Amino acid sequence: MFTYASLLRVSITALVFLVSLKCDGQIPLDSLKAHYSFDGSLLDNSSNSNHIVAGNGSYETDRFGNPSKAFHFDGINDSLTLPLSSFTPISGDFTISFWYKTRSPQVMNLVSIKDFPTDTIQNFEVQVNSHDAFYLENYKQIWYSTFVYWNGTGQTLNAVAEGGAGEFTKGEWCHFVIERSSDTFKIYRNHELYTMSIENYFGGNLGDLSPLIFGASPYRFEGELDDLRLYTKALSENEIYRLYMENKAFEFISPVKTDAFVQGSSVLVNWEYNTDLISDSIRVEYRVNSGPWIPAIHSNLYYENYSYLDMNLPFESTVELRVSDYFDSTLTLSTGPIEVSPYKFVEVSNSLPFTNRDGAGLLNFKGKMWLLGGWDPPFHPPNSTINEVWNSTDGINWTQLPNAPWPARHCSAWLVKDSAMWVIGGDPQSGCLRDVWKSEDGITWIQTVDTIPFFDQRNNPNYGVLNDKLLVYGGEKCGAGPLNDVWESADGINWTQLPDAPWKGRGMQINNCVDDENNLWMLGGSNEGDRRSFNDVWKTNDGINWTEVLKSAPWNAKHWHTTAFFDNKIWVLAGMNTAYEANDVWYSENGVDWRQLKTTLGDWPLGTRHAQSITVYDNALWYMCGISTNNAWKIVNSSQTTGMKEKEIEWNIFPNPTTSSFSFTLDDNYSNSTYEISNQLGEIQKCGIVKSGKNEVILNDLPNGIYFMKINAENLSIQKIIKL
Repeated sequence: MFTYASLLRVSITALVFLVSLKCDGQIPLDSLKAHYSFDGSLLDNSSNSNHIVAGNGSYETDRFGNPSKAFHFDGINDSLTLPLSSFTPISGDFTISFWYKTRSPQVMNLVSIKDFPTDTIQNFEVQVNSHDAFYLENYKQIWYSTFVYWNGTGQTLNAVAEGGAGEFTKGEWCHFVIERSSDTFKIYRNHELYTMSIENYFGGNLGDLSPLIFGASPYRFEGELDDLRLYTKALSENEIYRLYMENKAFEFISPVKTDAFVQGSSVLVNWEYNTDLISDSIRVEYRVNSGPWIPAIHSNLYYENYSYLDMNLPFESTVELRVSDYFDSTLTLSTGPIEVSPYKFVEVSNSLPFTNRDGAGLLNFKGKMWLLGGWDPPFHPPNSTINEVWNSTDGINWTQLPNAPWPARHCSAWLVKDSAMWVIGGDPQSGCLRDVWKSEDGITWIQTVDTIPFFDQRNNPNYGVLNDKLLVYGGEKCGAGPLNDVWESADGINWTQLPDAPWKGRGMQINNCVDDENNLWMLGGSNEGDRRSFNDVWKTNDGINWTEVLKSAPWNAKHWHTTAFFDNKIWVLAGMNTAYEANDVWYSENGVDWRQLKTTLGDWPLGTRHAQSITVYDNALWYMCGISTNNAWKIVNSSQTTGMKEKEIEWNIFPNPTTSSFSFTLDDNYSNSTYEISNQLGEIQKCGIVKSGKNEVILNDLPNGIYFMKINAENLSIQKIIKL
């Protein structure tokens, strides 16, 4: 039987934290020394008249969308000097609270108290996207979202830190709070307390008699600042929560508008609410495919603030949920449309017949998948790079061919062009190679050039085939800095340098993405040296003219991720967000509007990974290997097979939309099958028997709306019916 198994289910789990919020105080005014709302001026809104008298910058839209209500810093010259004697130096308890947003992955000073930019004596500094050589040496590959140090160089234990750089560089507003209670430092982001990464105890004075500066040199802040408040006391968690929820009624935790769930997922719908604005009850509503809002629940806030959404809807259906104060419908918030995705992961093999490896090439070539090279520690010392060649027709059974004659390598340019596989350059472990090789069978390899002339030795270059030419661009110059140069070749022998690209130099984008309109895409990336990742989106159709499609994508800035063009969409998969390894999957039709594929069904590769190998082969996006991994999965479009069967059977209804009735015609194979018509809640409204030939269904007794019709027979898809 066809049923949507109840679109929403209410949970009655008690939420003690939310109950406690209802019983505590308001946003504090006591001990408030300065409050800057940046509403077109630099005036102090507290009673202390600590107006900002020195500053550079401009006014921008604030976190609520109000124009000229936040302060913008250009990252070059702009800063603000705050005249607060009680914070120069900081003694005793304090709280600094503000909202900021940025797209920059660079180290930036938020709050500073110091005599001069290199002051290492009596100083205090809060940095974003920070790391320090001392901690890099002792805790390799740790980069911080926030790094705070005082009275020293930052290379001692006078420091606290939280998070990973790149987490909050997506151009989204975030609320930041740092405070000290007695001798204990705490960092909150979006009202959540973060566990300290280094140390969090110090009770002495912070800084000296120098003024407090926001965006001090040499690491100027680039972005926007809103609602800066400074207290000479430590705020409670409840007070910080109230600052976070100020002037907004609700905040959705999940889902978010970019979500696309595998069909059949049971999605947690969870929200926070402002207890100063919302009454004891709320209304929960939903709608499907932008249809009418349908009441779902009348829920008491004291013990209910989440529900579940069953995504048992046709592929590409969209669902929105809305929460409102039951007595004041103007206090409301919608999730935005989330989608039932046609895509899903399918496991192919949990153990492939070769060593775990990352940075290996995976190519679709002459009806087979080919796996080339890679990095496989602890195997193959001393560099753990290999020159193995494997192929497979099904992703399960693999054949090993003789090792290639090219030097072992990983993170090279791996390409297919002119009925040949191409291998270009390599990693530092192999000597930052600049050679070019090709093969028409995976056995016989020809070196077209030993060293590309004038081509800098580089690590992790970006690459693709565009206009029937090999393109290699960017990367990081070995032993030096980032590159944004672009090189092309029609034959792998003669290479031409094109004008430098306008994006900031970077590499570490594994694989490549060229769409069916001849656009090559640059999606994020970073550099081996500092691993300051990007999440901007660029494209070019000639390697010369580049267009910035999106300044900041909704996925975290990342590197060692993989990209591809599959099923008419741009894909970005996994990789590393500076300090964190990921397992997220995103896709987009245009590079602007992105969906994140998610599931609650468990059908997903375990763990996280980076530098995995991907290719499009046999109507699927293959995803295998990666750091310390040798399993194989593939992403498929579940609607494609169904769609072909629907066309073969010629199953349709007419007219649709309809005002009163519709008809459909089926052959004798479906005679005596049953049909069911259900509403958006999955409740059956009509049913009947299919007869051979033309069938007519009357809908006069049903209200206007969206319905779904299923015939209980094989190979017939669900049809959506719109009654007007």
